[in-house]
Amino acid sequence: MGMTDLVFVATSQDSLFQETRDNLTRLGYSNCARFSSGKAAVEFIKFNPARIIIVDTEVEDLSIAEFVTALREVRQAEYLHILVISSERAEEFVLGVISAGCSGLVLRPYTLPALEKHMIQSGKIEHTPDSDRETVEQAATLIVQGRYEDAIGDLTLVVNQEDEQASRLFFRGCQFLVDKKWSDAIQAFNQSLARNQTFIKAYEGLAQAYLGKNDIDRYRYYLQKAADEYAKLNNFAKVKKIFVEIVKYDINAPNPYNTLGIRLRQEKQYKQAIQAYFQAVQLSPKDENIHYNMAKAYFCDAQPANALECIKLALALSPEHLEALKMYRLLTGVSWEDNSNAPFQPPRGV
Repeated sequence: MGMTDLVFVATSQDSLFQETRDNLTRLGYSNCARFSSGKAAVEFIKFNPARIIIVDTEVEDLSIAEFVTALREVRQAEYLHILVISSERAEEFVLGVISAGCSGLVLRPYTLPALEKHMIQSGKIEHTPDSDRETVEQAATLIVQGRYEDAIGDLTLVVNQEDEQASRLFFRGCQFLVDKKWSDAIQAFNQSLARNQTFIKAYEGLAQAYLGKNDIDRYRYYLQKAADEYAKLNNFAKVKKIFVEIVKYDINAPNPYNTLGIRLRQEKQYKQAIQAYFQAVQLSPKDENIHYNMAKAYFCDAQPANALECIKLALALSPEHLEALKMYRLLTGVSWEDNSNAPFQPPRGV
């Protein structure tokens, strides 16, 4: 029996552990290990492989949301099914554990079939057919065999894709949060996470293959690419946390994605802000302020041509928008009234 065959149950309550272990045994999961301390569990998982962790009601020394967040941080590039069991039904709690990164939520009192459904779900994403993930796994075998060129060829095909699937899945999860479809939101976030993890492993595999060929420059290059993917994961986690705050505390916001974009731009996460504004436009295509806000994000991200296109859209909807008129003159050197289709002109001296 390997570590990945174990189901780890984290709870500070003896009676809950006994109940959960008995239910798991009925479902065929006979190998359970327990943690009472959240910090001890995180430290163990940091250095040992695991596949399923059940967090039942409470652990010592950490809140459930803090515990789930910590688990995600120590196992960023690996699939880890974190199932939360709780009697707490408040929306704030549910949003909190989703924001932290739980991959399933069972509310007490629950039935055995409900638990079984989530345990089955734990294997679905991990074993869902994914040609890229299969390629990465096969390449890992090639590297062990010393077949570096073959591995490089396969992995290059994976990373050369212009893949926006993770982002699309992530924002689909955000929309499910708005719609209060908690299970659908969790599933979409899980799928987004899995997609990012595939790219991380592909870049790490390329780094190892080039190291095997003693090509240190490319080894370092692909290690940096893997680091960039880790950063993307961290950015998604930050965006999700901010969005959950908006959903929780700004329920009257007419377009939560616009609010998200503003928050992200203020935090200088310009690319993420632009993605949020794209979602906002889908909800409110005729809101000139969203187009103006997107223009500011593009401008801050050193994409003036795209900023200009957004400003033109804003002014087409509202020709009297004073701030948009100022930005139009800044980007073109002429007024909107004189020429509403002027090209971008870099400011003098730039």
